[in-house]
Amino acid sequence: MRQRPVDIYVLRGLLGLALGILAVVGFAIWRSEIRPPPSRVPPSPQFTLAISEDGRILHFSGTVDFGLTAALREAVAAHPQIRRIVLDSNGGYIAEARGVVTVLRAHRIATHVEGHCASACALIFAGGAQRTLDPDARLGLHGYAMRHDRHFGMIDPKAEMQRDLAIYRAQAISEDFVAKLAELPTSPMWYPDHAELEAAGVITPEAGPR
Repeated sequence: MRQRPVDIYVLRGLLGLALGILAVVGFAIWRSEIRPPPSRVPPSPQFTLAISEDGRILHFSGTVDFGLTAALREAVAAHPQIRRIVLDSNGGYIAEARGVVTVLRAHRIATHVEGHCASACALIFAGGAQRTLDPDARLGLHGYAMRHDRHFGMIDPKAEMQRDLAIYRAQAISEDFVAKLAELPTSPMWYPDHAELEAAGVITPEAGPR
């Protein structure tokens, strides 16, 4: 009987090994295709909204975070009798604050602060139909960060500031006060006293329902 060359057996062995590797790789690809992609759970918003028993007052506390405008719209739709929002926040995203202001102005909702409201929260406060502070409440304001050694791409900080100053003007707040806001540094926070806020029209004489 004629004996086959040894290299034929080697080639057959390598071919079998290659086919086995291809089978393993193909199975892994098949498993990855049928396996659903991992779900990404968005982080929980860093704020709370609570409605009063009579449904007329909404309490907001936490960060002016993404989703606040949508949550406020839902709250107003569910409780159209809301007349006031009580604010307690150190600030957050200014774009979201602008969205909240549009809701407040559309529904003529008043703003009130019992404790502390600063930065983006102060813009929300300014958007109220009436604006009131408790005797010990503080309203904090500061300027925008506009470092000249950084590139902002399509975002112009000066133009963004003008958008917010326009909100203050639209709320009948004095031009002198608005001009002062435009010159504020990024820090420290400025806490004007109640007399100055009232004289500038930031605080309004009509308190509205509590």
